[in-house]
Amino acid sequence: MRGERGNINSVKLSNKKILFVANAEKAGAGELAERLMAAAAKEGAQTRLIADPRADCSAFAGADAFCVIGGDGTILSCVPAAVKFGAPIFAVNLGKLGFMATFTDSISDESFADILGGDCAVDSRLLLEAEIGGETFYALNEFAVKSREQTVVNVSVKANGEFVALFTGDGVIFSTPTGSTAYNMSAGGPLLHPKAKAFALTSICPHTLSNRSIIFDDSTVIEVICDRPSSIIRDGVPLPLWDGLTPIKIKSSQKRVNFLRAGGYSHFSILRTKLGWGENPRETKNA
Repeated sequence: MRGERGNINSVKLSNKKILFVANAEKAGAGELAERLMAAAAKEGAQTRLIADPRADCSAFAGADAFCVIGGDGTILSCVPAAVKFGAPIFAVNLGKLGFMATFTDSISDESFADILGGDCAVDSRLLLEAEIGGETFYALNEFAVKSREQTVVNVSVKANGEFVALFTGDGVIFSTPTGSTAYNMSAGGPLLHPKAKAFALTSICPHTLSNRSIIFDDSTVIEVICDRPSSIIRDGVPLPLWDGLTPIKIKSSQKRVNFLRAGGYSHFSILRTKLGWGENPRETKNA
């Protein structure tokens, strides 16, 4: 029944404009988008569909919320538009792992209508920002700094003007709490709770084995410079305008990206499910 879970920091989307972003490369994405669009229309919402999540930001203008259907990559492609227009994201996972989305294609029309009616909570996520060539870029997962030549690179890092270390290896990752389960985790970095006001630095394949991840509070301003031509990669997408030889600053942004969650959302439940935590190895039987 609608309203059963209560409204906590809710956003009511009935009679609003909802932009559906369906990754056409995901099987069933188009059909699911059509079904949910029909359910939204019954709630008085105005709907529009984008089949290419990499569309220019201008295609997202005017929407009060984005319903993103795909994997985490599809969600990340919508982040620049979500930041620019301040629209929350309702994410439905059709990917293989999917840490960001809390719904799957099994979502019912009734459950979706409940969300549109405000039976949801707003989950605000920290962003990192970097100014490059006079333009500001935002990352929901991470900024990764790597050599353009796929060789060892020396990355000099300062925090609030104080020299931290020279990291020698394949590069470094600056990860948000959201991104701590992505590239950062694969590189051996720590997991951060989404509400943590902090971000992590993790060295990629460091030559000095004593190099370990460092957690910075969200007031820290990082300065990065490399000893050779390098690239900065935002949420998996290389950015132009930086050669690696000019210092750039990376810091926590004042802007946020908001996700709409159903009642009962649990970060730790997602970690247990996605990462297979909580299984007793003594009870695991050999195949």
